[in-house]
Amino acid sequence: MRHLFLFAIIPFLFSCGKKADKGGFSDEIKLSIDTVMVDAGEEFLSLNYDLNFSSLSPDKSYLINLNPETHVAEKIDLNNLVLSEKIQFEKEGPNGVGQRTVYFSILPDDRLLFRNYMFYKVFDQKAQLTEDLELEKIAPEYLGDSERYALQVFQSNDDPNRVIVFGLKWENYTYFILDMDLENRTYTAKDLPVFEKGKEFRTNILYNGSPAGGYGPSIYSTIENGKIYFNMNAFNEIHIFDLESDSLSTEGWDTPLLGAKRTYIPPKEVEMTTGELKEITRKAGEDVSYKHFVWDESKKRFYRFSIKQKFGEEIDEYDEYVAIGADVFLSVFDEDLNLVSEQLVPELKELSNKYFVKDGAIWMYSNVDDELAFTRINFVD
Repeated sequence: MRHLFLFAIIPFLFSCGKKADKGGFSDEIKLSIDTVMVDAGEEFLSLNYDLNFSSLSPDKSYLINLNPETHVAEKIDLNNLVLSEKIQFEKEGPNGVGQRTVYFSILPDDRLLFRNYMFYKVFDQKAQLTEDLELEKIAPEYLGDSERYALQVFQSNDDPNRVIVFGLKWENYTYFILDMDLENRTYTAKDLPVFEKGKEFRTNILYNGSPAGGYGPSIYSTIENGKIYFNMNAFNEIHIFDLESDSLSTEGWDTPLLGAKRTYIPPKEVEMTTGELKEITRKAGEDVSYKHFVWDESKKRFYRFSIKQKFGEEIDEYDEYVAIGADVFLSVFDEDLNLVSEQLVPELKELSNKYFVKDGAIWMYSNVDDELAFTRINFVD
């Protein structure tokens, strides 16, 4: 059964935006917001990780959410807003995905690609292993050890033998692309120096003087219509890798609301035992964070949220300040990435990391009294 929980139906008039170097103005845009509930029957859904271990099907008819502790996958029917089934994946054995392998994506043929260090295996939706891509054997210099990590693996819609790996080298925090041919077991590598400037916003963390990790910008990636789109949340820009031309291009903006990049520059390193890390994360959270782009096929538009968090003085169990709200902004771009509109959305006080476009609306994960829901932002004609 489909449940509808009304959150708000409020029109917004969006001011016209102007793209850096290109100009151009748009009509006003009206929005309405509502929230729909997912009927899980007598089952309890895994919401502890806010759908961070989930993947959307290529046709956007369903979403699979993985419980990283039990390895149970919950298949959510987005058309009917119900839990359609649970799939138990094994951790060990011939059909095992591994103890710690929790990142996966749904391929164009609806199979699931699980990835981890030296682990790139494809399973059907009955939890049976169907294929080992052996990417670590095709490109052992890049994927044959734990010095580099595959942040995302994309399969071409036009050629299932073509796989693109977006990866990170831990030692110097540099990024790369591997364009892989599964049939001929070959690959080409391309470095991504465009992300070098992100190091300006990175802090190395020490624990009693020894390296203990780092804190810095995130990079989002998505594939749409033969192109892979990358954006770092510290910069108001996007990088486009065209699969057909094998070329990389960049679009950037400097807008009155969101500027061209973050302004807070953190210290190069911090000692964890001093308690200063929470001050750094607070200042970084109060600055702008440009989130991932999503494509609306029905309207031929891209959407992107940005956020500036607000904090109180309460500190949680992780020694971090607790967010008490946020300013959330929505930017609208045409198919050529010209900025059409950009405005604060005052009715949104927080922003989920999980949002996507379905049926001409932006769907955003929401937890309503420990039940799965989606806040939908509709564009009113």
